[in-house]
Amino acid sequence: MILPRLNDRIQFVGLVGGARKSKLLAGARCLLVPSLAPETSSLVAMEAMASGTPVVAFPNGALTEIVAHGRTGFLVNDAEEMADAISMCDSIAPQVCRDEAERKFSSARMFAEYLDLYRAAVCSEAEVELQAV
Repeated sequence: MILPRLNDRIQFVGLVGGARKSKLLAGARCLLVPSLAPETSSLVAMEAMASGTPVVAFPNGALTEIVAHGRTGFLVNDAEEMADAISMCDSIAPQVCRDEAERKFSSARMFAEYLDLYRAAVCSEAEVELQAV
């Protein structure tokens, strides 16, 4: 089913990583995430946004928190909406995607949030110990 649809503009590139993946994401019109899995964390959606590429995805798992509908991509309910959203991605500024990715997914933010969680866990455990005394 896929082979007949391939041509000069539509190619299968296989597994990619590193610099090649970054170049492909940055040059893409958008990233499609057609996954129906409820546990989808979609690191690739975060990577696409960091590359300035909008994401078009079904609203499953963490994708509802990753994609800001109409701002950094589109959350769609079926294949027809996904196809329509591809053309709307031209209205999304790459810098908006990049800025949102930095704000939401930077290592500094994630580090700070982990520290907050660890502090809360330690404080909760200390409170439990005090109540036991």
